[in-house]
Amino acid sequence: RELNLKYIDTGAMYRAITLLALQNNIDCKDEKSILKLARNINLQLDSNSVDESRYTTVKIDGKDVTNEIRSREVGSAVSIVSKLSGVRRYLVSLQKKFIQGGNAVLEGRDTGSVVCPNATLKIYLTAGLDERIKRRDLQIREKGQFLERNVIKKEIISRDRIDSSREDSPMVIPENGIIIDTSRLSVKGVVEKIKKLYF
Repeated sequence: RELNLKYIDTGAMYRAITLLALQNNIDCKDEKSILKLARNINLQLDSNSVDESRYTTVKIDGKDVTNEIRSREVGSAVSIVSKLSGVRRYLVSLQKKFIQGGNAVLEGRDTGSVVCPNATLKIYLTAGLDERIKRRDLQIREKGQFLERNVIKKEIISRDRIDSSREDSPMVIPENGIIIDTSRLSVKGVVEKIKKLYF
């Protein structure tokens, strides 16, 4: 919004497909079936919500699944789905088409290294493990749920390990990427830093 650019949360695409797989009792390691889901999913991403506390509004077949894709179950399985090379290639092709129309902001763990390697500005947001645990704990509590912090810690470490070690499009700091440690920054503080880099 601050930059008046199109925006896409690439991770939401993987999460939506993961949710659909779980709902249909499809093995998240079954690449052929997951790819078929990806090719046939009726997915809508809307980043123009007036509710700034929300992520991108995500709809499958017209049904709002924004909260469902952020569930613990989806979070635990999405790294398995995102490891599937055929699925990644297909979704990356869609993401590349999205940015052909002009400048845009893409968020995701491989956007600067794979989807947009020639981007004008590449930001690598990070935070200390304790801060990430605290933020995830807050997200969970806001949904009226509870999870032991040591469990949250294990899940974060596990997902990072899977995403950074996958053969296809591993999570890395992209070439010429600018690292911003958000541990002690508010959302507004992060936005201001990025605006200064952009302008």
